[in-house]
Amino acid sequence: MISIVGVGPGHPDFLTFAAVKRIKEADLLIGAKRHLELFLDLRCEKIAFDSEVDLCRLLKKKGRIVILASGDPGIYGILDTVLKYAGERDVEVLPGISAFQYMLAKLKLPAKETAVLSMHGRKVDIVPAVKKYKVVVVFTDSQNTPQKIAQTLLLNKIADRIIHVGENLSYDCEKIKTYKLEELASSEENFQLNLVVIEKCGSMDSESPTSFF
Repeated sequence: MISIVGVGPGHPDFLTFAAVKRIKEADLLIGAKRHLELFLDLRCEKIAFDSEVDLCRLLKKKGRIVILASGDPGIYGILDTVLKYAGERDVEVLPGISAFQYMLAKLKLPAKETAVLSMHGRKVDIVPAVKKYKVVVVFTDSQNTPQKIAQTLLLNKIADRIIHVGENLSYDCEKIKTYKLEELASSEENFQLNLVVIEKCGSMDSESPTSFF
């Protein structure tokens, strides 16, 4: 059996009881280095997952295989990749708290009428969603930075927004800061692992429910 377990935004406080139980049953634990470090006391085989790892080969191993997924496996996570190599009957998915849920909770923003997009390794035009929704959450990467997002909005003459940048969410070094577009667009700050929330200034009734792009 292959279990894909969502480990939440990062800090062990946000692991579910179901996740911990399944992880302790693992014969093989696969995950990012920072996730494996949460379970140094477990006596099972551990493999740090990166671009060099042959996931297809690993999934053919015998025993209980547990894959640690950042946040929730189904929200821009590893679920799609695993299903390419393993049949649905052989895969179990345990959900976790996504970084976007955590961030919205910290900002006290309802998740309804919110668009969630990922620019992590992807080319996505965020402008239509920003125009349509009051709140837009964006998963970023080293190329699609908070500064680039702010610059894109200004180039498209969207000025009535603020941007919240959350770094190292849930960790002790967490930082959440709110910027005006012009301030962020010209910032030279080197943001660490982060998530962006774009919020419309003033009232606006979105015409659509929560959407994922």
